[in-house]
Amino acid sequence: MADQSPPVLLEMRGIVKSFEGTRAVDGVDFSCSRGEIHSLVGENGAGKSTLMKVLAGIHAPDAGKIYLRGKECRFGSYSEARDARIGIVYQELSLLPELTVAENIVMGAWPGTAGGLLDWNRARAVSTSILKGIGVEIDPYTLVGSLPMALRQMVEIGKVLSQESELIVFDEPTAPLSRDEVGILFDILRDLKRRGKGIIFISHRLDEVLAISDRITVMKDGKLVVTDSAASFSEETLITAMVGRKVSEIFPVKSGSSTDAQVLFSFDGVLEPSRTRVAFSVRKGEVLGFGGLQGQGQLELLQAIFGLGGCESLSLKIGGRPVAVRNPILAMRNGIALVPENRNEEGVFPILSVLENLCASTVDHRKRFGFIRRAEESRVVREMVDRLSIRIASQRQPARSLSGGNMQKLVIGKWLMFDPRVVILLEPTKGVDVATKQQIYKLIRDLAERGVAVMVKTSDMLELIGVCDRVLVMNQGLLTGCLEGPAITEENIMKASVSSRDLVGAEECV
Repeated sequence: MADQSPPVLLEMRGIVKSFEGTRAVDGVDFSCSRGEIHSLVGENGAGKSTLMKVLAGIHAPDAGKIYLRGKECRFGSYSEARDARIGIVYQELSLLPELTVAENIVMGAWPGTAGGLLDWNRARAVSTSILKGIGVEIDPYTLVGSLPMALRQMVEIGKVLSQESELIVFDEPTAPLSRDEVGILFDILRDLKRRGKGIIFISHRLDEVLAISDRITVMKDGKLVVTDSAASFSEETLITAMVGRKVSEIFPVKSGSSTDAQVLFSFDGVLEPSRTRVAFSVRKGEVLGFGGLQGQGQLELLQAIFGLGGCESLSLKIGGRPVAVRNPILAMRNGIALVPENRNEEGVFPILSVLENLCASTVDHRKRFGFIRRAEESRVVREMVDRLSIRIASQRQPARSLSGGNMQKLVIGKWLMFDPRVVILLEPTKGVDVATKQQIYKLIRDLAERGVAVMVKTSDMLELIGVCDRVLVMNQGLLTGCLEGPAITEENIMKASVSSRDLVGAEECV
């Protein structure tokens, strides 16, 4: 009987790549067939990105061979890989925001007129056709910088498809997307799969990896750990393969707090635009989580605490004392810190150094007679880098050169520099590997035990359950669930997410 398996599109055999004597990729085999979604997972530093850069011609392999459509090939640049119909959709989008959708999509393959000018009619037709093919309708003359992140991601995919790519690498494509937007992206991936494209999917969101993949390859310390069908894995077995530890060992032990513990922070406000009242408190020693479906008022509530609006009326107390937070400056003066959801656009200054980023919120603390005390600045930065285990070559290293996990720890460290009394973390582990997640979870627990009021908003259900002592669930601006201890389960969170029962005023909320 003839072999019915799809033809192999890509095969990488025994790939080796070293940097300054350190093997980033150590004898790795990897393949992808037509009509297959093959996921590549592992911690930051596992070698995933290096392996893909070898494929893309950005790095030359020290050893090993690459076969594309059965023929051995070796790319000296990304342009050569692109000409061979390999496309990459990066987590950090490569679009130019000041150009239009059409210009970005046809970039590098500009349709020209006989006079050598850009043929705008063809550019418009090409971009419209490609976007329509993935179910997206955008005016091709719209500036990319004016689009929301989800649509920019679609334009990035359109750009790769315009190059007639047959093998497409998606590097953390869901990191900036909501769950609804992830669903749209997955529909596009499945359509590309039906059209015979080979898809390599890289993500730290293991539930998504399991949902979309046909096969999964796990890497650790530059080596191949295992390749198998997605059906043979669970989230727990994936984590164990990636880090060598069980899921139960990822989260620190909860210390929790009793109902009569000291109240560190209290909130009572009316949210906009729902005009619903929400009231709650954070007790000493506890981590308070916020769950529910996306867009149900959680973000507006937490941003209001930091003086970013979202409430018609607002009453805050820290340590029993009323505080006013009309803007972020006042919030910071009252000891409130907010770690934003989008670290690249809201959390760091990419071209500035590690030192400059860490000191950004506290630069005035180390001034004397108007001059910054450089030695003191360097000392406190060194202490924070050591405290958070941020991997850097130098304090002067630009932030943009850091990995996603180290950049996230940089953002958190910036806010910890002024010893806040209240810390709000929005999606604190988005786009980081399991080992870095574990470090962040321990940090969250340490802050709570030191008497800091900690609030966490995360769309990761496992994270809500594993990190938080109490979870408040919101639906349409209402507080519909207050879960504590063993009651924090996926089933209870989902039930509260669709409930219309308002718990404001109930003793269990505070």
